[in-house]
Formats: sequence, structure tokens, C-alpha cells
Amino acid sequence: MNKVLVTGGSGFIGSNLVDYLIKKDYEVWNLSKHTYATNPLILKHLDMNPRYHFLPLDVFDGEALLSTLQDIQVDYIFHLAAETHVDRSFIYPRDFLETNLVGTFNILESIRYLKNRPRILYMSTDEVFGYVGSGYCKETDLIRPRNPYSASKCSAEAYLTAYHYSFGLDTIISRSMNNYGPRQHPEKLIAKIITRCLKDQPFNLYKGDSIRGWVYVLDTCRALEYLMKNGQAGEIYHIPAYDYLSVSEVVNVITSILGKEEYFQGYSGRRLKDDERYALEGSKLKSLGWHPSISFPEGIRKTINWYSKNKWFWMDIYSP
Repeated sequence: MNKVLVTGGSGFIGSNLVDYLIKKDYEVWNLSKHTYATNPLILKHLDMNPRYHFLPLDVFDGEALLSTLQDIQVDYIFHLAAETHVDRSFIYPRDFLETNLVGTFNILESIRYLKNRPRILYMSTDEVFGYVGSGYCKETDLIRPRNPYSASKCSAEAYLTAYHYSFGLDTIISRSMNNYGPRQHPEKLIAKIITRCLKDQPFNLYKGDSIRGWVYVLDTCRALEYLMKNGQAGEIYHIPAYDYLSVSEVVNVITSILGKEEYFQGYSGRRLKDDERYALEGSKLKSLGWHPSISFPEGIRKTINWYSKNKWFWMDIYSP
């Protein structure tokens, strides 16, 4: 039985990944610091599972991290712990630096001093490339971060690569696109639209019609496990989207399914330094045999269904 550690396992993608790995018969340690974006009840159903272990630690605490990794001796580390909301990175840039960069450094340093070093897979983002007016970015294209969030992710990527070549760590970097699905905080676009509609609450969105690649979270979980097993050490892989949609197209799909078109009150204001388009070229991962399997129409219905049945998760969360 493979033993794995998921950092940020109580977050959106992390909690879905933990559930996915438990169902695949891994023994899973969830290392997570509960923040505003996590819910301590989201994995409560695993409390009695002997293959699930919760570690209430902060990746910023390097000493505790090293001690923990020495004790549990895992085979793989999925490093997902991160501050991810771009808008917040303009207000709290130091938080992004400390969690996303220093936290990653602490994990790499801890692995360096382990007798049996686990493979580490780091989850990065399409935002490292900045605005992409046309075409699709390959793994080897120049990165141009344009906000504190993407800058912290670029810097962490650089440390992964450096520690692979300098100290022989078995590292893999994955870059994903806009994930959506169950358990996402309502500060994010799709969760915000769905929860507003379910509360019969009118809403506005920022002006502009940004285009994003949309990946259902289960596809991302599948891709991360696939890369952990089949990826080459020291390499970067893009997790491609099944669909590219503009913000207005996403709004129309969700409000139409729910029959709540009248609750969208149009656009007002403008998001600070918003990049209009991101796009990843994904043939490298596809050449290994992996492909996205869940289209946006299918995934969004699954997502709406989950939020409809799990109002406890979001009903009391304030999101501007």
C-alpha cells in the first residue's frame, strides 16, 4: 500500500484529492492549516477510516514539518497547500510569499534530509504565463507573472527545479487551469454564481469577459495521481482543460440550468489587473496517455447538484 501526504488536504482541490486517493486504497496523511478557505467538517466522514490521518500543521513551520516527515515516511507528497485567491494577493502579498514560496522551500529542505526521499508533485497554475492573447503556452515557454499570487508560484517552481538538479530530489511540477466542482469556496466565480442563485440573491460581476480553461476537479485528481506514477523526474506537465469559456458563457450556463437568469444584474467595477485569457497546451501529458474526461456541461451539473445538497458547507459563508 502506497503512503502519501497531501498538503492543503482540507482545501478545495486537496479534499477532493484525499477522497479520491482513499478510494484508490492509498494510506493518506492530510497536512493542513485550517484557514478561511477550508472547512474542518469537509473530511469528517473519513475520521474512522484507518487509512486517513489528519496533521494540523502549517508548511511555514519548517522544524515541525521535518519532524513529521521523518516520522511518517511517505512514498509520495502532493504539495497543494497554497494561498490561491488572486484578489487577496494584492491585499496580503506577504501571506502568499510565506505560504507559497517559503512553505515550499521548507518541504524541499525537509525532503533533502530524509533517508528515504519521497517523490514530490507540486501543483502550480496557468497564471505563471500571464496574459495569453492567442495560442497556447507550452511547458517550456517564458513565464511572466503579473500578480503576487503568480509570482509566488513561479518562485516555488524555480525552487523545485533547483532542488532537483542541485540535490537530486525527485520532483514533478504540474500546472492546472481553473478548477471547479464540489467544496469550492464561494469567493470563486462558479461557486459564487451557484450559491447566489440557490439563495435567490441577485449578483453582479466585474466588467470584462475573461476567458479561462475549465477543469472539473475530479479530472485534476486523476491527472495528479497519473503524473505521480508516470511523470518523469524534473519535468513540468500541463493539465489541459476540456473546455474554454468566457465569464459570460459560464454565467449563462449556470443561470439557465437553475432557471435563475433574472438574478444576474450585469457587470460593475473592474477586477484589479485582471488577465483576459490564459491557455495551456497539454499534448505532453496527453502523450503519456492521460486525457480530461468530464466536459463542462457534465461537470457543472454535478457541481450544482452538490451545492444544492450541501447547503451546510456554504450557507453561512460571507463572500463579497
